[in-house]
Amino acid sequence: MPTFSLASIKKIYFKSKLKFLELAFLSLFLAFLPSLEGPKNIFLAGYLIVALYRQFQLPSSKWGAWDWIFLSLIVSSFLSALFPFMSGGSEWKGFRGILLWVAFGWTFFRTDYNFDEKKYLFIFVILMTLPPLLWGLTQLMILFTRDTLQLHSVGHVNHSAIYLCMMAGASLAFLSSQFQTLKKKYVFLLTLLSIFLLSAVVISQSRGAFGIVFLLVFALFLLSKLSVKIKMISLSLVAIFLINIIFINPTPVIKKQITNQNNHDILAQRDKVWRASFEVVRLNPLLGIGGGNWKQIKIDQIKSSVESRGETFKESDFALQWGHPHNIYLSNLVDRGILGFITFLSFMFIWLITLINSYKKFNQDSKAMLFIMGSFSAWITIFGIGFVNTTFHHENALLALFFLGLHLSYLRQKNQLKFFK
Repeated sequence: MPTFSLASIKKIYFKSKLKFLELAFLSLFLAFLPSLEGPKNIFLAGYLIVALYRQFQLPSSKWGAWDWIFLSLIVSSFLSALFPFMSGGSEWKGFRGILLWVAFGWTFFRTDYNFDEKKYLFIFVILMTLPPLLWGLTQLMILFTRDTLQLHSVGHVNHSAIYLCMMAGASLAFLSSQFQTLKKKYVFLLTLLSIFLLSAVVISQSRGAFGIVFLLVFALFLLSKLSVKIKMISLSLVAIFLINIIFINPTPVIKKQITNQNNHDILAQRDKVWRASFEVVRLNPLLGIGGGNWKQIKIDQIKSSVESRGETFKESDFALQWGHPHNIYLSNLVDRGILGFITFLSFMFIWLITLINSYKKFNQDSKAMLFIMGSFSAWITIFGIGFVNTTFHHENALLALFFLGLHLSYLRQKNQLKFFK
């Protein structure tokens, strides 16, 4: 585990005060990311200013494929804000969000941090989830001031569950990739931490996160360098636990789904939101309605779209009362149109290709595997839960881009960013 004494910090950063300031801003941003909105934004701004200034002082590096990918995400969002279906809404606010999140990931990807610094950040961001998580559990189980588990700054239970899913994966990624080099006490503590974060996802009662987090657990064990014996024992225990909470003593998240099925509402009204989304897309197919403008859509516009094709409109088949389409793919299609949708899918597939190539190249390298598996945890969370919720926004987008940035930065320093051989 990385150790940072005052003496070592002075020795390393005495001649690099800007880098120390940059890491300090980044650490403070990560500390407040799931906890407090104001400090999080202040320290993120501080990090971006210092990091970009310092990067401009360093020798320029080549513009690569990932630079074009980050730029395309920004440009597609800019165009949808510039030419939305309806002006005067929230399209520029939506663009500012994309700009901020992608700028963070892009800047972080181009950092020159060494392995120990990256490892420290990886551990730190996991540990900083504990204060808001413990407070959320206190509110839920002791004070009874909330009826769902929420991280203070992340907010809504489903969005908090997405954040916790990535963190559970990251904790297990650290444990499985560094298992052979860790002292026994750290193995024990990381095992407890992983179980705690996994349990928090179950407690959250988010059905999408519940399914994806266990898929993630199985995948991380199978892809790790752990011995066959440890894999079999671990996966058997997870399977027994799953059988118990699904079939023998159903946990509340399972009971909630059973209730929905009995009420013939398996998707919890999401099918109606998705149906409405396809009608909204027709309003401006190429560039969308603009990020954040979903709330501006009226049911009469859906009715006009349906009836313009000579079809009968039935209001009960559609739903607009939620703040987004509850699907990351439809959200991109609605907000940014076909252009933004293609850009987002390209981002998703190129990230996946990068993961596959990285695993093939570095699956025997425990240092690389730490960042590859962390990145994989973010990928499967964002694009898996994304089928039933809007996942790539606010704190969850920043966290996903943090893990992607660690992965890409490591590859860039190894000169291994070419994903097409």
